[in-house]
Amino acid sequence: MIQVTYHRDYNRVTVKGHAGSDEPGKDLVCASASILAYTLAANVANLEEQGAVRDMTAELREGDTEIACTPNRRNRAVITLIFDTVCAGFELLAKQYPQYISYEIMGAQG
Repeated sequence: MIQVTYHRDYNRVTVKGHAGSDEPGKDLVCASASILAYTLAANVANLEEQGAVRDMTAELREGDTEIACTPNRRNRAVITLIFDTVCAGFELLAKQYPQYISYEIMGAQG
């Protein structure tokens, strides 16, 4: 099972485990979770290049991923929106395939 945790107060997402919904290369749940993680990492990397965030972490390893950053004060709302949007995808995936992926949000929700 994939376990996704969104630490909203810290702009941090962790993705751990494997879906196991099909054999490697055919696992749609795993592929979906992977593209969401890669999308978030790419957006945060772009924002780091623009100077909107600092202390970026983007560790993308099979079965163990962490993406985090610290936004500059004036970019906090944009960073939260990006994290919230990608995490909405994780939440939808978990609702559709609860036997293969779980999603949990920690911290403030609005």
